[in-house]
Amino acid sequence: MGKRWLMAGRDVQPCGDAGLNFVAGLGLHTVACKLLANRGITQPDAIAGFFGQDWERDVHDPFLFTQMAAAVERIFKALEAGEKITVHGDYDADGVTGSAVLISTLREIEKLLKAKKGEQAETPGISSIDSYIPHRDKEGYGLHPVTVDYLKELGTSLLITVDCGIASVDEVAKARSLGMDAIIVDHHQFGADLPDAILIHPKIPGETYPFKDLAAVGVAWKVACALSVESRKRGLDLPEGFEKWLLDFVAIATVTDMVPLLGENRVLEVYGLKVLNKTRRPGMQALIRAAGQKLGDLDTSSIAFGLGPRINAAGRMNHASLALKLMLAETDEEADDLAGKLEEQNRDRQKAMTHMMEEAELQFHAASDWSVLAFWSENWSPALVGLIAGKFLDRTGKPTIAIGKHGDRWVGSGRSQSPFDITESMRRAGEGLLTHVGGHMQACGFSFSHATDVKLLIDKLMEQSTADLAGVELVPTVSIEAELKLGEIDWKLVETLAKFEPMGEGNRRPVFMARDLKVVNCDLVGQNQNHLRCLLRDAAGKSFRFIGFNFGKRAEEFGIGSTIDAAFEVDVNEWNGRRDIQCKLVDVRPAG
Repeated sequence: MGKRWLMAGRDVQPCGDAGLNFVAGLGLHTVACKLLANRGITQPDAIAGFFGQDWERDVHDPFLFTQMAAAVERIFKALEAGEKITVHGDYDADGVTGSAVLISTLREIEKLLKAKKGEQAETPGISSIDSYIPHRDKEGYGLHPVTVDYLKELGTSLLITVDCGIASVDEVAKARSLGMDAIIVDHHQFGADLPDAILIHPKIPGETYPFKDLAAVGVAWKVACALSVESRKRGLDLPEGFEKWLLDFVAIATVTDMVPLLGENRVLEVYGLKVLNKTRRPGMQALIRAAGQKLGDLDTSSIAFGLGPRINAAGRMNHASLALKLMLAETDEEADDLAGKLEEQNRDRQKAMTHMMEEAELQFHAASDWSVLAFWSENWSPALVGLIAGKFLDRTGKPTIAIGKHGDRWVGSGRSQSPFDITESMRRAGEGLLTHVGGHMQACGFSFSHATDVKLLIDKLMEQSTADLAGVELVPTVSIEAELKLGEIDWKLVETLAKFEPMGEGNRRPVFMARDLKVVNCDLVGQNQNHLRCLLRDAAGKSFRFIGFNFGKRAEEFGIGSTIDAAFEVDVNEWNGRRDIQCKLVDVRPAG
């Protein structure tokens, strides 16, 4: 199936003369203006901020959150009175690292308060700061009524949720009725009613905090910053810069939670990567070693494909508390042991995914002509079905649902692209069948209890989606940032692209296109001959070498003398001390 190439930024405001002149003054490649405009950055001051982060200018005061002062006051009241505080996180990397940020900060302040009072803990290592993360399959996302009861039994008097809680109106009301106060640290969507709690959330009505797109770990870090400021005001000997050393946590989940790497997030990621590459945490160092990486070389790709999946593996395969314990480990011995267990779970995740994909492929061959793809098995882990749905959406462009089972409960995930609203479609198809459905246009989660409902649910979804998608061509897409001539690919372009780092959501690695390229030669390379290397020449006579990883099966599209259009990324290949510009193929199509 061919992919649709979409030229990004057709309707964006161009940089204008002021922006063009400013970019030229920075010595950047001319394509920089197009890339900046695609990101909504067109004015000189915004361009300067994008390329030159300034901590004092670009990182906002945490007390700009309207309820931050109240949160800090309530937390200090609890710490000084020795109340039991429970940090309730989520089971993904954002919830785990956000929990680690707050727990690290609270325990440090607790220690300093005790030292100031001249107190000695009766049992070293015992703290009034506790944590709770729900089991992904057994409990599911968010705060639950039974959890509130459990935390009350443990003696919790202050509940702090991280990466969840903003939609838990009834659960927070129950906690309040049992004598618990609550602070919600979140960034998720919320309903018409908000919990009766102190709310630290950048998007709630009336919130004046200027940056709205923080990940939950970023919101948690803001709380940590506010607590640090207050600690010093109260005469506690909290080291200057304590909060900056928490940015290794922030760097990880700002990438894994796919919030836009623009504005304040970009600044936090830039500085966070600096901290991550110098991290002092035994747990983080052990995680980095387990991922086969090393300090000093870590970037957003290292997080997205190495560290993040390993943290998430704990929640997908067993319990996210393992990842949280690793983040908080205090000795190398403890950290290495936990990292080894986490690596084992990550390997189990990879094996399970391979098996599930093989079974899904068999189902796909029988249903490839469906308007919506549906895969299911009672042997699949619900924690992994979202990955299956995402892979088939990327591959086919079709909305996809995948369903697994835990105990007697069937749990599914859906993924889609515009214009198909997968959550609304599941709501309509699942009326009377589903016990839960939630999400947004591009992703949903749902559950039901009876095996006989699987076929009925899918039949209803297919019936309505066939009508909804009549006349709509759903194919995978390639987003093109700009068109280049081969003569424009030079070291100045490479250096300019490096200045766009760190790259991620909202600032993705640019894909370029070049038209009417003649295939001069082409070879299969790699141990299994599954990659393709070719020399392409444009109409101006400029030639460039391209590499197509896993393009071996498409070799027939590269007939010598044929003319193609190429979509590609510009990178650097380093081998034996030599650095060469390398164009990595993303897709090709016949010219014209």
